[in-house]
Amino acid sequence: MTSGPAALFDLDGTVWDSLPGIIASLEHALAHVGVTPPSREALMAHVGPPILEMLADVGVPTERLHEACEVYRERYHRIGVTEAALYPGMLDLIDHLRADGWRLATATSKGEVGTALMLQHFGLTSRFDVVSAARMDATGHGKGPVIDRALEGLGRPDPASTWMIGDRSYDVDGGRSAGLRTIGVMWGYAVNGELARSMPDRLARSVTELGSILIGWGPIRDDG
Repeated sequence: MTSGPAALFDLDGTVWDSLPGIIASLEHALAHVGVTPPSREALMAHVGPPILEMLADVGVPTERLHEACEVYRERYHRIGVTEAALYPGMLDLIDHLRADGWRLATATSKGEVGTALMLQHFGLTSRFDVVSAARMDATGHGKGPVIDRALEGLGRPDPASTWMIGDRSYDVDGGRSAGLRTIGVMWGYAVNGELARSMPDRLARSVTELGSILIGWGPIRDDG
């Protein structure tokens, strides 16, 4: 077990707003397999789990899931990764944590290829000590395997000084199951009341508040 503070970050809805690219790629995949998409609000409620789970949840028949997944990924990797923006202040937060000696990892249900492309797009790859993402055939809601790979890569940090940070109940539940401290961020894609029901150790209403929870430094610039 290694010492010192560590943080695992979910990505979509936590580090960056990728909803436009995800929703457009979902709609593209659904149209390809002949499934009428629900409203955008309904699609938003399904963003978070691995893509096969998302597609099943919005009505893609089992026998066409892998076909729809390939269509989704083709568009997302080609266009969707650029239809996103970092949340203001997040880059400063990550850099401050690194400067203060924190070890950082991603723990995302986004697929490995999409994760790598987006980290590169935003210049974040080298800012994380470990990149843990969903295997390309991942199907379940649980983030346990992703979190476990992140912790293994970090050298099994002390759970008492390790935080799981995310915007959905999956992040909170996964972090708690691993014995980590948990922070639910309220600027992401959780449906109304979801984060409160999942009972994270702390709730952050802004990136500034997240920084204060973690290391208590002063205001973060909001220029991204």
